[in-house]
Amino acid sequence: MISVVIPAHNEAGELDKLLEEFSSFDGLELVVAEDASTDGTPEIVQEFASRNRNVILTRSSTLTGKGAAIKRGLAAATGDVLGFIDADRSIHPDDFMRVVDAINYGADLAIGSRKLPASVILQHQPLLRRILGSAYTVLAHALLQTPERDLQCGCKAFRRSLWDALTVNCDGFAFDTELVAKAHNKGFAIVEVPITWRNKADSKVKMRRDVLSMLRCLLSVRAEIRG
Repeated sequence: MISVVIPAHNEAGELDKLLEEFSSFDGLELVVAEDASTDGTPEIVQEFASRNRNVILTRSSTLTGKGAAIKRGLAAATGDVLGFIDADRSIHPDDFMRVVDAINYGADLAIGSRKLPASVILQHQPLLRRILGSAYTVLAHALLQTPERDLQCGCKAFRRSLWDALTVNCDGFAFDTELVAKAHNKGFAIVEVPITWRNKADSKVKMRRDVLSMLRCLLSVRAEIRG
């Protein structure tokens, strides 16, 4: 069984389409980790679950962050292969399944990457966000010594044994980086898989609040890894 966690805060505009796209694949468990939505997101999931088996909804009445939502979803998941994908349809389920294929071929952690030669970017982020994203990646590489090119893409899959071996503390958007850095530090086999990606204008990242939080998480992870 493959469990796909979809963190969702106010994703009513795209979530129903994403769930329908995933429904064409057999052997998937869909875990929607709803995070204090006010736009009817939980009701969309409940309606979809009434027509489809293997759908789990976890809910939070308070906003806890992307990382915390993913962790709640992973705690509810039952699959041997686990993963998560952004709810905004910036990445198609076909690409997620290609990432899962890398697990089947021996990787412990597979990362959907926007930064490989074969990756396709249909719509770029605004210039300022690209600059800040590149600066974050450079800093993360320097602090954590992780060679992977795309730490923050919201499309990853991994073995349950890897997840069970790690303690990931970041509750916000730095969750992805901490997961990769700690997996790398413990010697797990990590591969990056090229994907097709499209920027979505309604990104949930708030520049001032979330960037500072992510930097604090990087420093915390560095201190933990360095011992």
